[in-house]
Amino acid sequence: QGCLEQILTISEELNKVQGNAAESLQAFNTIRVKKEQTQLRLQIYATEAQDDTARTKAATLALWLSHKADAATTSGLTTEAASAINGVAAGMYAKGRVEELLELVAPTKSAANGCLVNGDSGSGSPVSKTGSTIGDTECSLTRKALEATYSDLTILTPQGFGEKPISSTAGKGKQSSTIGCNFLTLTGADFGKTNQQDAANVYYGGGIFSRTKSNGQLAGARLGTLTTEAETDTQTWKDAATGANEIKNLNSAAYDNATLTTDGDSDLKTAVAYIALNKETKAEGETTPQLDQLFSKPLNTAISKFIEEVEAHEITSDAL
Repeated sequence: QGCLEQILTISEELNKVQGNAAESLQAFNTIRVKKEQTQLRLQIYATEAQDDTARTKAATLALWLSHKADAATTSGLTTEAASAINGVAAGMYAKGRVEELLELVAPTKSAANGCLVNGDSGSGSPVSKTGSTIGDTECSLTRKALEATYSDLTILTPQGFGEKPISSTAGKGKQSSTIGCNFLTLTGADFGKTNQQDAANVYYGGGIFSRTKSNGQLAGARLGTLTTEAETDTQTWKDAATGANEIKNLNSAAYDNATLTTDGDSDLKTAVAYIALNKETKAEGETTPQLDQLFSKPLNTAISKFIEEVEAHEITSDAL
């Protein structure tokens, strides 16, 4: 059973990457919509406010939020989307590989010491698949509907396996120390009469299983366990984890007002130069003093407070 559970978990966890990507990219659109709505209220407020400073603040922030919304949209549709697509593709490719592996080892369940046995090593009945469960472990062997919340992977990491894909300790959920996993028997002559893997170790399933080479590179020997191996031997799984990590690192927060620094970002200074100084280009020595006059420090707090005042302003129907 220990030869089975971790592999089933890898397959099931790889379902997460597509939902994770969808949620991460949706965050960019959420920011865009929010900024465009606030931008419209600021534009209207800038035409109705009686105070010159308030009008300047509103117009400056409207232009700034317009730039931020455009930047969030561009990033979400280009750089971040490319990372998400790559991450999902790597994950789904790896999921296909691991599920193919499960299908291949299924014939071994006829033996008490096969991979797909439900119970302690050397005993137990052949495992069966019922609905989305194989034996005692959740695994549907299909793509699932997108999950609503983000979930990290646990076994796969960008450095390789975060934990052993097959345990080497005997007992329920573990691998026997004396009985190996039976596998399909393939000889080097089966594919073009050449040795399949002329190396010290023979690998299966993208590197989940390994065995010291023997008997002319026979692929039918009982399989050993793999903890960590050279990058070239586990690249499929490392790529899947790296892609999942790229999705995790998609960062829409860079376009959120809450991340505004004490000195303001370049878009805000450009807006100050254009609105308050009537200049298309900004000079640091001019924009910073003007920005300090408009908003107190910390900037994100002062801007949030002003936007709250704007949102509390009643807009007449003819202003829309």
